[in-house]
Formats: sequence, C-alpha cells, structure tokens
Amino acid sequence: MRIGIITFHASHNYGSNLQAWALQTYLEKRGHQVEIINYRSFIQKSIYFKPFDFSSRYWYKYSLLSSMKRLLLYPSSFKGITKKWNLFEDFLKKELNLTCEYNTREQLCNASFNYDLVIAGSDQIWNYTNETSSVFFLDFLDPAIKRISYAPSLGPTPERVPIDYLKRYLCGFNAVSVREERSKEYLISNQIIDNCEVVCDPTFLLDAEDYESLISDEPLIKEPYIFFYSPTNLKPSYFEIANKLGKDMGLPVYTDRAYYPKDINKYPYIRNSFEVGPKEFLNLVKNAVCTIGSSFHLAAFSILLKKDFYTINGDKDSRTNNLLSKLGLLNRVISLSKPTLYEHKSINYSVGIVEQVGSYRKKSLEFIHKYV
Repeated sequence: MRIGIITFHASHNYGSNLQAWALQTYLEKRGHQVEIINYRSFIQKSIYFKPFDFSSRYWYKYSLLSSMKRLLLYPSSFKGITKKWNLFEDFLKKELNLTCEYNTREQLCNASFNYDLVIAGSDQIWNYTNETSSVFFLDFLDPAIKRISYAPSLGPTPERVPIDYLKRYLCGFNAVSVREERSKEYLISNQIIDNCEVVCDPTFLLDAEDYESLISDEPLIKEPYIFFYSPTNLKPSYFEIANKLGKDMGLPVYTDRAYYPKDINKYPYIRNSFEVGPKEFLNLVKNAVCTIGSSFHLAAFSILLKKDFYTINGDKDSRTNNLLSKLGLLNRVISLSKPTLYEHKSINYSVGIVEQVGSYRKKSLEFIHKYV
C-alpha cells in the first residue's frame, strides 16, 4: 500500500521528528511504501529558519528578525544555534522519506498524490491554539483517497476547537483516533463523530531495538550523568529541582544545549553540554543514569530504553499523566508545589511494566491493522 503521512515532522523538536520517524518506520516494517508529505508553512519556517539564511526570498521577514532576536538573547552561542539547526535538517533529509516541499494549501491542492491512504498525525496538528490549518484535516486530497487519523491531539483544551469546524472536516475520514481521552470525550459527547479510539504515541509502536539504528555506539558523554531536558517552561524552579537531583545522586546534570541563560552558573551540578539533534537526544537518554525534565517524549524514551527518570509537573500534563498512570509510574512525577517530595528509587522494569507497555501498544496496533 502507498501511504502518505502529514504531521508536524519539520519542527525542530526531538519528539516531533521522532514520532514521524517512528510511524514511518513501523509502516515500512509492515511492507508499505511510506512518504511524509513535506508541508512546511511559512509560519513554521519563520520559527525554524536557519540563522541569517539569505538564500530564501523570505529571509528579510523571518530569518533576519529571528536571527537578531537569538543573537541578542545568546550572543556567545550563535555558532551553536546554527549547528543545532543543521543537525535537525540533516535528520529530516536523511531519515524521513520526504516529498517535495509544500508551503501553502494551494500548492497541496494543485499537487497530484497517488496514495492509497493518507494518515493525519501524530502531534498537536489539531490544536486550535497552534497553527491549526484545514491542511491537517486533509481537505486538499482527492475525495477518493482513504484517510484516517493516528494520534493527533486537540491540545490541552479541546473545547477551544469549534464543533462545526470539526464536523465539517472530520466527516470525510474513514476512521479517527486521537492520543488523549479528553479529545475523544469531546468528539463523542458533542456528536462530532460516532466512533473514536485513543491510541499510543507513535514512538511506542516500536521497540527499543528499532531505535538502535539512530544511536551511535559511542556515548557522547564519557562520565556517568543525569540528562535534563525541558522544551518549555524553563523556570528557575526547574533548574533548582534538576540541581537538587544531581546533588542527591552525586552526578552532574547535562542539558541538551550549550546556551542556557548565564545564571545557570549558580547551579553547581548543572552543565551546559553541546548542540543536540534527534539522534544525539536518543544517545543522551540511552547512556544516562537518570533523566529529568518536563517533556513527554523524554519520559517516553526513558521508558522504552528502560532508564530511571523523573518528570517535572507531569501531573499537570494530561498526556504525560495518562502515560504514567497506565504504566503505574505516577511516583516518578515531581510536583512544583512539593519539589522535595520524590522517591530516590530505581525503576524495576520487570515483567509488569513491560506487559503494560505491550498492552498500551496492542490496542493501537489493532487500530492500524484494521485500516492499513
């Protein structure tokens, strides 16, 4: 079967890149021909432009402003920012089966897609507070092409997405799945669709061994360490918690970048590292003694790679909370309201947790196999 996938594959975010790779890889393992529809809107490109890239006709509007902002915020790390950009773009070009690039809905409508099936998802492609676009509801496709969604999110507040809007675009789907119970409840209770499944993030469709092709044999950091990653909400309290964990475990805490704010120096256990792309991210998770942060995908890959981990304020993130609740790992949450209350115990990745991960994956595979 020829399958197209549309998602936020090109965000310079480890989770976005790796969830796209995981869904592509799983479908390829089942013998399908798979492509990522390379839709990169100008809004997205404005966020992830190469610093001072003058090759595009939009550099003056996007790259220049973005570059000046970054240069002012991190004057000593501009070279590193460029390196990080290159690591992400290299991953996209080498690891994802990309179509030619499309920047507008009009370009997609004028294209000819010879797919048997197109999958919308995963990631927050239906989050109304993000760059919600009818493109991610596949309205550019020939009506004859079968379409399903796999684990998209309506965001933390699904009720922000207008009911009529969803009814208009979801009526053409052959099947709908989402990644959160709250999204399913909103779709069903408002009679937007009749049936909906909650499925796992695409990263859980694969086993740890499947990611080995992306991870170099050599650890990037040669000493025992804790890996800290928080894509957003870089409040001082996050650094304080990570620093305390380093002190309690007697280990340095390495970040995923070389340009955190200058006042990071007041945390004696935290170390700025180097620029990290998706492959380097997996290497740092795999070889860490423990991980800590506020990222769902940091927790996900820590579980897949059987690492000790803590998630900061994970009880406030419905996606992380759902995952940890299913696996009986809510004790790995560190709450900002009680930052000193957490257990210094290693996770026993016994048969129980392995079975829970298998059960979590099984229902999702059944959904895929029913329509693919």
